[in-house]
Amino acid sequence: MNTHLPNLKHLQYLVALHHHQHFHKAAESCFVSQSTLSSAIIKLEQLLNCQLIERDHKNFVFTRHGKEVVAMAEQLLNQADDLINYCQVQGNPAQGKIYLGCIPTIAPFLMTEVIERAHQSYPGLDMFVIEDTTENLLDALQHGRIDVAVLALPIDDKFSQGFHYLPLGKDGFYLAGSRALIDKVLADGDYRHVSKGQIFVLSEEHCLTRHALAVCKVNEKEKLNDFAPTSLTTLMQMTLHHKGLTFLPHMAIKRGLAGYADIAYAPLPGHPSREIALVYRHRSYRQETYENLAKIIKPLI
Repeated sequence: MNTHLPNLKHLQYLVALHHHQHFHKAAESCFVSQSTLSSAIIKLEQLLNCQLIERDHKNFVFTRHGKEVVAMAEQLLNQADDLINYCQVQGNPAQGKIYLGCIPTIAPFLMTEVIERAHQSYPGLDMFVIEDTTENLLDALQHGRIDVAVLALPIDDKFSQGFHYLPLGKDGFYLAGSRALIDKVLADGDYRHVSKGQIFVLSEEHCLTRHALAVCKVNEKEKLNDFAPTSLTTLMQMTLHHKGLTFLPHMAIKRGLAGYADIAYAPLPGHPSREIALVYRHRSYRQETYENLAKIIKPLI
């Protein structure tokens, strides 16, 4: 066994520098001076006998080895954090803090009940919910800023490695909007009588848009309105105002989002849906905790 092991703080500085790509910002994020961070990385290079960064007077770039060391350092830091948390709760899966990420098209309709039921079943669990887009949550999960996430599948291939998925259930898509338009779509089996710009969807960073357009078979992009809101509430208001059409997940309808007097809704033929899953890092010691959490969430989907 090698007795010359790197300092975890130094690895933390390296990861921060890679994330910020700026010495001063990285140092600020670690609450140290720039000179402290710089000298720590030099010491790390000397210890590892490996050049991690190529420097000149004004710029720097991570070497190929440096990027690989950053990836391994992130894993080590996550495992060190897991070790501390494990010891603090003495291995009890029903104790400790959980930072749970959730996408905006699920969180408002699910998280209140999840937190309430989790507290009833496991009062020793202290849950914090972070709402963000799929890509941001996967990045946070990968870098250890959150512990677990509730997401809609599939996800981008660049994030497909290093995570474990617990299926939670399927969330069906509904047509919502003008009753006349819905009746035409259901009668035709397609969108031929939907005019240009009459379909409203969320902005592209929301995975709901990609999933809905794919499974609901909207192939003519000119049918989509250029206005792309960032929330389901605004989406419904615009659909209502313009007498248009949109796609809503069943959990949103079940919890009253389509409860406007002039908004109709109906399930789509073939029952297209999105798959909801609980996602966490491979090798996490809290697998039992996440399995218990999945049992709480499944009946709510």
